Amino acid sequence: MGVGLPLVGAVVDEFSGPGMGIVFAVCAVLGTGFAAALSTRRGWWWVLAASPLVVLGVTAAVEFSANSEKYRGNALATGSAKWVVHGFPVMAQAAAAAAVVIVARVVLDRRGQQHG
Repeated sequence: MGVGLPLVGAVVDEFSGPGMGIVFAVCAVLGTGFAAALSTRRGWWWVLAASPLVVLGVTAAVEFSANSEKYRGNALATGSAKWVVHGFPVMAQAAAAAAVVIVARVVLDRRGQQHG
């Protein structure tokens, strides 16, 4: 789910217009939130650390696959920089979603322990 939703969102956005858009952003945030909700305590760090890399990786894979002719030679370096810059807000939102879910789980676990 952590990679599947962003991938679906990226493909939808790529086919509906150039570049990543709102569908990708929403799917990336939801996918990361679901991954944090489903992971164990040991997995939380991985979800937080991997979320920006997943966003960047999915963006790069879909953009390059859909527009490979556009990224020949030095244009790949320029495209890569663009993917990082334009993807940063989505990376931050996805990481924030994971943090919110993790904090909520910690609070709920503590409340459950106090009442149990």
